[in-house]
Amino acid sequence: MNDEQIERALAMSELKVDTEDALLRFRARAANEQIVPVVAPLRRHPPTRLLQGLAAAAAVVLIASGLALSGAAGSILKIFEPKQIVGVPVTPSDLSYLGGACANLQLQQCLGTYGTFTWTTPPQPKEVPSLTAATNAAGFTVQTPASLPSSVTGQPRYGVINQSSATFTFSADATRQAAAKQNRTAPPLPANIDGAKLFVTGGPAVVMVWGAPASASPSDPTANIPTLVVGQAKAPVISSDGVTVAELQAYLLSQPGISPQLAAALRAISDPTSTLPVPIPAELAISHQVTLQNGAQGLFIGDNTGIASAVIWQRGGMIYEVIGSLTEAQGLAVANSMR
Repeated sequence: MNDEQIERALAMSELKVDTEDALLRFRARAANEQIVPVVAPLRRHPPTRLLQGLAAAAAVVLIASGLALSGAAGSILKIFEPKQIVGVPVTPSDLSYLGGACANLQLQQCLGTYGTFTWTTPPQPKEVPSLTAATNAAGFTVQTPASLPSSVTGQPRYGVINQSSATFTFSADATRQAAAKQNRTAPPLPANIDGAKLFVTGGPAVVMVWGAPASASPSDPTANIPTLVVGQAKAPVISSDGVTVAELQAYLLSQPGISPQLAAALRAISDPTSTLPVPIPAELAISHQVTLQNGAQGLFIGDNTGIASAVIWQRGGMIYEVIGSLTEAQGLAVANSMR
């Protein structure tokens, strides 16, 4: 497993997956193997593309996560640390708005349209040979699942990402230029936000991967999809040099790239300082809250074919993910067996 594969498994912003093609292949497999999707009458099962949405949401907060508070403790205000995770439905219309703002741009480039994004300590993924090595590299005790579905075989491979940190500085000029490219007029950047800085820290993180090959297979892209990915990371923290969450939320949700419907959904989050929103493609997927046996509150995400799902939860300052070709019951069983 090389560095690029570790990045993809950890849902980093550089992850590029042809989700439409993958979904077509999943559906073909379901038809060939006569797999009958189970769809409850009052709710739908979430999509494979949701997993990419999860990647986008988690990556922005999890990997682009912050700056140690050294040197400026008196002026730094902690404004975000996730204590709960919620799903936010995203419609095709919402995606169209977002695409107009950040089409084909990586995280740094997209954020750069509204200011300056700078890595203080960039993420450096690496493969390690064993669980012990992963624990030593990450600096925390890595939990492993005691129970795996029969479809998950063999030994996992281990990837580690160091603690990453970055700074984002808002710019009124950059914001005006970004809006002008969309033939729109951006709301004036408040004076207290122009030049304001966000400091983000995230990780370290460890990922365990079952089923993915040691090298890519261009001739058979489906062979490169892991059977199971289990990830865990120190929860991200975002701090500012004085700007509050309420001030940032009011301004950012009024930007041209955010649809009115998506802005309303995000404003409905009762505590944005401690809630990690995960985008859920509304036409393909759903999500719902789950409670693990240890009492941790989490989010289940599934897809309409019943072939892919994810469980994400937070506990004790850590964020955990179980992602794979699993049913909801299997995903929860893996999550509940983590020790």
